[in-house]
Amino acid sequence: MDMQIFIIAFLTIPLLASLAPFIVRNKRFAEYASLVSSSLVLIGSSIILYLSVSLKTISIFNKAIVIDEFGAYIILLVGIVYFLSSMYGISYMRLAIEDEKMTDKELGRYYLFLNLFALTMLIAPMINNMAIYLIDIELTTITSAFLVVTEITEKSIEAAWKYIVVVSVGLSLALLGTILFYLSGNIPGSAHIVSSLDWTVLSSHAAYLNKDIVRFAFVLIVIGFGTKVGLSPMHTWLPDAHSEAPSPVSSMLSASLLNTAMYGIMRYFSIAGKDVGFGYPKAIMIVIGVFTIFTGVMGIINQKSTKRLFAYSSIEHMGIISLGFGLGGLFGTFGALLQMLSHSLAKPIMFFGSGNLLHKYKTKDIRKIKGVFYVMPKTAFLFSIGVLALIGAPPSVTFISEFLIILQSLKNGYYIVTIILVSLLVAAFVGLLAKVGSIVFGKADDDPDIQKGDFGPLSILPMALPLVVLIILGFYIPANLHHLLIGITHVIRK
Repeated sequence: MDMQIFIIAFLTIPLLASLAPFIVRNKRFAEYASLVSSSLVLIGSSIILYLSVSLKTISIFNKAIVIDEFGAYIILLVGIVYFLSSMYGISYMRLAIEDEKMTDKELGRYYLFLNLFALTMLIAPMINNMAIYLIDIELTTITSAFLVVTEITEKSIEAAWKYIVVVSVGLSLALLGTILFYLSGNIPGSAHIVSSLDWTVLSSHAAYLNKDIVRFAFVLIVIGFGTKVGLSPMHTWLPDAHSEAPSPVSSMLSASLLNTAMYGIMRYFSIAGKDVGFGYPKAIMIVIGVFTIFTGVMGIINQKSTKRLFAYSSIEHMGIISLGFGLGGLFGTFGALLQMLSHSLAKPIMFFGSGNLLHKYKTKDIRKIKGVFYVMPKTAFLFSIGVLALIGAPPSVTFISEFLIILQSLKNGYYIVTIILVSLLVAAFVGLLAKVGSIVFGKADDDPDIQKGDFGPLSILPMALPLVVLIILGFYIPANLHHLLIGITHVIRK
């Protein structure tokens, strides 16, 4: 197989799908073009993962593109969420047009930027040069900002501007951090000059970088890319953007974009660790991880909007992933990687369910959404089981990942961190369960405008598919997945 041709074809698929609304001016064509594109991308990302495991590293175009097991894993997670969101988006956008929330012209713009957004996220884990990676992450901001304002309202425009401003400021700091990493290898008079921003070169020559510059640069990287990840206190854009975007977009923002940005932090984490020792970057990730979990849990407890509720849940989960990577070791890193997978599977269920609720009840206000079990039984069932999987109720893969992170914390002797983590996880468990329980089983007011019955299969199937996988993984983690995650832990520390 010619890998250059394969990668070009792989990336061309979503690009062509983005042009579908302008090639054939038929909204049905754009819908199914995106679905076909996401299906092919999912197949292609699986092939890339298989090849990266077999070959250890895919390197093409004179090492401009380098895909190892870690990068391939992130690509697969993006492919999964892209596929689920494209499928659910057909139902969601048709209902939005019926509700006169958008026109056919706005629908064409939606499919243009949906596929471009997916494309930018697929490219990011392939890029070897960290400066170009930073540019690509900025492109994810631009494409997704247009998606946030798909339904043009005062709140969505405000959310998009907030998203652009806050994230751009953060990425400016990431740019400064990137420049400093470059300068750390170009100190005049140094015995070894490392004149490159390729992460493969920086990683293999990390011992020769200036330690003082690297320490400061890594802090800027965590703050900068942490803004995109939603790490606290740089998270302020996330609840608004996730809440105002259409539900398929909220799913991609939460379950794909955050992982893609975390990938960049972990590349620098590996380089910094090999230069100054892993104790320094690990301490930073632990502190910001615990603070982010706290912020997410407080937002969950005080939330009154369905989509903002799960936006704060995303913040909490990114904090858990950060903490897992910070704790390190086999259990901590393995648990963080597994948490990435569980979050990518669970969050689409919750945002798709929230989309169904929005179309049925015409509101995001939790206090006004009651008795979903009697109004939309299929959605209610999947929504209820989905939240149990999301909060780590056994059997679910989320329970396994969080349990491993707790074990690593105990193994490291961080008893205070363990107590704080367990307390916050319990608080999130109770908070989410109480709010979703109120939505699903609360006493509903008799409203003649609310017709009983679920929407079509395309609004149910994208919720059911990831839920089945979550439950299966809770009982059994395949040997191939286990070996993959073990391999990635070695990549991060290699």
